[in-house]
Amino acid sequence: MSEIENTASETEVKEKFKQWRMRIFFTVWITYMIYYIGRTNLSIAKPHLMPEYGISATVMGFVGTTFFLAYAFGQFVNGFLGDKIGARRFITIGLIVSSVINLFMGVAFDFLWLIFLLWGLNGYFQSMGWAPSVKTIANWHPPDERGKWSSRLATSYLLGGVVSWFIAILITDTLSLNWRFSFIFPGIIMLFMAIHFYLRGRNAPEEVGLPTLEEECDGKIVMGECREDDFVGFKYTIGTIIKTKTVLFASFGLFCLNMVRYGLTDWLPYLLSPEITGAGFFPIWKSIFYPIGGTIGVIVGAWISDKFAGKRRMPVICALFFALSLTLVIYTLLPPLDIVFGIPVLLLIGFLNFGPHALLVATIPMEFGTRKAASAATGFIDGWGYIGAAITSFTSGALIDTAGSEAAFLLWIIVALIGGLVLLLDWKSMPERKEYI
Repeated sequence: MSEIENTASETEVKEKFKQWRMRIFFTVWITYMIYYIGRTNLSIAKPHLMPEYGISATVMGFVGTTFFLAYAFGQFVNGFLGDKIGARRFITIGLIVSSVINLFMGVAFDFLWLIFLLWGLNGYFQSMGWAPSVKTIANWHPPDERGKWSSRLATSYLLGGVVSWFIAILITDTLSLNWRFSFIFPGIIMLFMAIHFYLRGRNAPEEVGLPTLEEECDGKIVMGECREDDFVGFKYTIGTIIKTKTVLFASFGLFCLNMVRYGLTDWLPYLLSPEITGAGFFPIWKSIFYPIGGTIGVIVGAWISDKFAGKRRMPVICALFFALSLTLVIYTLLPPLDIVFGIPVLLLIGFLNFGPHALLVATIPMEFGTRKAASAATGFIDGWGYIGAAITSFTSGALIDTAGSEAAFLLWIIVALIGGLVLLLDWKSMPERKEYI
């Protein structure tokens, strides 16, 4: 390292820190947004491919369940591996393999067994994205900023869903292309983004000679040698998870919340599609308001807990759970194609669903897992969340087939209420300062 770099002033080091933090955040943000276009595209393709192949909602629900079970398994495994291997390589590998799988999905529906195989594999490799992304942000941002940056990171998967829907609608409706291109185009985009992430990403400040977060918080604002982000061992990461009550509560909370979230994400485009409603083009666009409301929710939820709850996350999460349950009741009372009230209520459902989601799966793992176990904590919490998603995928499909959409909404209402009641038991939780921050 040059003499100039070694003798850089504190102001120069802080400026370099700022530049790298912005670079890393936007690199991680756009990469994970692109991750999402390779998984939500199936929900958009459903109304087109199901009639073509005569696939029922129940069978399609089991396809979704295969993805979510593989994703849940992957989160439990890859969360720990993300701490050990590092985000730069791990995220790149997952994105490349997922892109290849998407390219093959266009022909998978000619063979029912191949759908389950490919979409299950996609679930596993998709699970290599989120936990290491959270760890990367935890590595680069100190504790007092994590509420803000974790909520901003969470907008990536919401906007990724919106982008995926726009791509699919553009392909199937605007350009009148075959629904198979809903998988081909995202696959190509994902492949290029994997290369971009590897070139632009870094796991931690020390890899570019900057001080670690611990050194920064202790006032050691000096440049040093470039060094690896050390892995502290599975004993530390596993112990951090099983000994931290809030991580366990958050796991149950996300289990419940993902039953609601993926019930809506998987089936709302189908329930609002022209094939189901017979109402033409508008209803499929109506479903886009759900993630738009969610994007607002993730920002506001973290802001409320930072500003008015003293950085306590659980009171805000519980309040949003109860409000979500009530709002779902209101939505079921509206006419299916109501425009005046339907869209605002759908925006509110998205707000109330994703506000607590970002706190559970991004903020809490960073704060309670520490930066050294943030990936493992995220994977553990998200793994339980996707077990909930797997359950809701086939149960919601079966309920829609046998009892109508009202039965599916009732399931989501009850689950949201149960989640809020259980999380009240961890109302006062706050992270403690440990060896690593």
